[in-house]
Amino acid sequence: MKWTKRIVVALLFAAMLVPAAAWLAFPWYAQLLVDRALKGKPVHVQLSGIGIPGLGGVGFRKLTASFTSPPDQCSSKPATYRISVVNGRISWNIGDLDRLLFSGSLQTDIALDADSLRILPDPESFVFEDEHPRIDMKLTIVRRQKAPMVIQPERVSYSISKASVIREKLRLAGIDYRVSLSRDGKWHQPPDTLFVSKLYSDGNPSPAGNFRALFGSKRDPLKPCALILSNCSINLFEWNGSAERIEYDIRKQETSFTLKLAEIPLNELPWFKPSEKQLLRGIGKVRGSIPIEFRDSTVLVRNAVVIGEAGSAVLYPANENTRGFSLDIGAKPASAELLKNLNATITLNSRNQNLAGLAVRDLSVDLFEGKLQASPFLFDPVKNEVMLTLTLDDIHVLDRLNYHGEVKGSFKGALTGSVPLAFGKKGLTFGEIDLASTVTFSNIALRDLPGLKGNGNQNKPLAAGTFNGTLPLEYRKNILTVNNGTISGSKGTRIIFYDKENRQWLSFDLSSNTGSRALLRNIKTSLKLDAVGGKTKHYALGKLSAEALGGTLLATPVVFGSSNKEIPLTIQLNNIDALDRVRLHGDFKGSLSGAVSGTLPLVLGKNRFMINKARLRSNGGGTITTVAPPMPKRSATERIFGAPDQDADYSFKSPNILITRQYDGKTVVDFMLKELKRKTGGGELLLTSPKGKLAMWQHKNNPDRVTLSDFSAGFFDGTIRIDNVDYDMAKKETETILLMNDIPLQKLLDLQGTKKIYATGTVKGSIPVKMSGQTIEIKDGAMNAESSGQIIYATTPEERAAANQGLRTTYEALSNFLYVQLTSSLSMAADGKSTIRVQLKGNNPDFQAGRPVELNLNIDQNLLDLMRSLSISSNVEQIITEKALQKEK
Repeated sequence: MKWTKRIVVALLFAAMLVPAAAWLAFPWYAQLLVDRALKGKPVHVQLSGIGIPGLGGVGFRKLTASFTSPPDQCSSKPATYRISVVNGRISWNIGDLDRLLFSGSLQTDIALDADSLRILPDPESFVFEDEHPRIDMKLTIVRRQKAPMVIQPERVSYSISKASVIREKLRLAGIDYRVSLSRDGKWHQPPDTLFVSKLYSDGNPSPAGNFRALFGSKRDPLKPCALILSNCSINLFEWNGSAERIEYDIRKQETSFTLKLAEIPLNELPWFKPSEKQLLRGIGKVRGSIPIEFRDSTVLVRNAVVIGEAGSAVLYPANENTRGFSLDIGAKPASAELLKNLNATITLNSRNQNLAGLAVRDLSVDLFEGKLQASPFLFDPVKNEVMLTLTLDDIHVLDRLNYHGEVKGSFKGALTGSVPLAFGKKGLTFGEIDLASTVTFSNIALRDLPGLKGNGNQNKPLAAGTFNGTLPLEYRKNILTVNNGTISGSKGTRIIFYDKENRQWLSFDLSSNTGSRALLRNIKTSLKLDAVGGKTKHYALGKLSAEALGGTLLATPVVFGSSNKEIPLTIQLNNIDALDRVRLHGDFKGSLSGAVSGTLPLVLGKNRFMINKARLRSNGGGTITTVAPPMPKRSATERIFGAPDQDADYSFKSPNILITRQYDGKTVVDFMLKELKRKTGGGELLLTSPKGKLAMWQHKNNPDRVTLSDFSAGFFDGTIRIDNVDYDMAKKETETILLMNDIPLQKLLDLQGTKKIYATGTVKGSIPVKMSGQTIEIKDGAMNAESSGQIIYATTPEERAAANQGLRTTYEALSNFLYVQLTSSLSMAADGKSTIRVQLKGNNPDFQAGRPVELNLNIDQNLLDLMRSLSISSNVEQIITEKALQKEK
């Protein structure tokens, strides 16, 4: 009995030990069970690091599987895929085991969770990766009489989230797709949304992203080898593109579809998005469509179109408060498409089964009524660079270019030539560009040119009006060349100078009126762009020559945009008809004519300019009239016997001037004329060879003060001189000393209007003059004879008979007086009352045997009345002329 009990106990212990041992030994024979289950099937599974099963599942360190799909009507070769699952756990929920015993079937849920899942085809062309995947399966276990149990899959679901597909340096990131297969659905994947967040190249985001499409595995019986994606959309440069349907033929490995680009505001595209660093700004909207064909790793683009809505434009600079340029890319009646007939062939090149780059060839497009073509080029994803040459044929980009200055300007012209360029890690760089165009421009504001941006005041002249012209251009080796260009000024184009009260006083007309010649013709120059690190640092303008207003103009080379804020420029003028373009305003009017020659050295600063000893000369001249305030209306009698008009005409000939102007407006003019004539109602005054120095706007506290220094001129065959005089233009006041030398005495006597005194000899003198408004004062002036001379006072017998004894004696002495000394003094009050004292020493050989005689003459008179009496004939002549003109009207 004891042995029987021991045997029963041993059998019971063994019955308990065998299942426990089998459970503990599961990790060692689990692989054997899997191999037996898959024997004879095209699937191989390898498990490692299997844990001891629990009641709800079992974990493992790694699972690798491979399966091969056999050839079919769509693929002539089998396809093998390798799957790797790391740190996974298989969980199950078996349910009620009694159903298996009594009903013969049992459904159970199985779930696979892991840290990562990778799928690789063989040969390796891509890698699918998913972190933290979960795959759910429902199985039915069927018990059969005298036969092994059958396990039947019911459904499988796998929600792919943020997965990625990698092909060398290309990566599709953020892939979402819900896999849902079932036996009831005949294991076809129903249509679901496939989403790809972004495409990366070598770790850098590409312009493509947010791809969406409906995709299912059920195929069209009429197209059994077609994978169909519907309701497709994608963002290109944040530009939404869509296609209703994409069909990919598995057997032919090709597809064709049309990608429609939705209308998008330009400022939403990355090149034109508003930001502090953005150079370009876009306004308006664009849309387009791109027909695409794909076969044998080649993408064909055929007749793509991009259209901009009317008013769309690209602006430079982006700051809308800054004047700049705009390129109109909107639809026009004669050209609705911005880009049309865009064609290209893009091939995915491979080398040793590795991606070698994207080869692009046959790239061409119709652009702005011309054609743009590109040489074949290769995009190397390793170097991340591309090199190509663009060929331009009659592209009318300038017709769409506008300038936004004081007045909106526009351009016309087509570009033809070639542009080699490279784009890579260093950005966009250019090779030797070769372009040619004839540019026609209009309405370019004069004040937008360097140094002419003043607002119109004493220190900053105003440049008004616009320029038009034609410039034949060639650009080669970083040098822009102009040949035989023409520039004209529109009506009213001029540079205006202002006085202290901001009133116009002088302007220079730059207009080219209808029927007259252009402002500049036969313009020849060059502009070199000096760049450092791919960025233009400054512009070097070469020697400039042109025909200007009947003469020629030459300008020295000049550099813009350098660190030096001052730009020196020297202009040579030769026989340029400039004087007839000078206009006087306000208190001045006149008419000038003649050609100008000389040298004009300038220094251009920011919104200002300086003149450094400019020498200008002319054989012409003109008349300048100072306009006095209007007088009250007077009768004919009052006009004849009253004061003459205060207007004065100044005529000059052959000016030769030296001009220096500082940035603050201080100006010095050294001048020399052939003659200067002053004409008023009282007569004429002629100065020959006048010269001197005129300083204007020198005094900050009194900008109205004008200083005349070192002035001299020929006067009555003698000379007059003023060493220095300050004239206040606002108060019209000055005080100076007029020095005279070698003045013929007879000329001075003629000024008095006398007809009976004849004299020889010359005098010199010093006349202190004080001017205030329209009045003149002279105090203690002096004039003395420079040598001996003769005075003859011719009287009639009647005059001598009527004179008293003293006066008769004087008449007799002066009838042939040979003087050896003549001195005089002169004073005149503001009202014209004057006193002249004359002392004569000499003799008359016909009087009292030629004994020495001294004469003292005192003359008290009103010089203004004298001048007024002399002007009566002039007033009469003026009235008669006015009456004659009125009758002619």
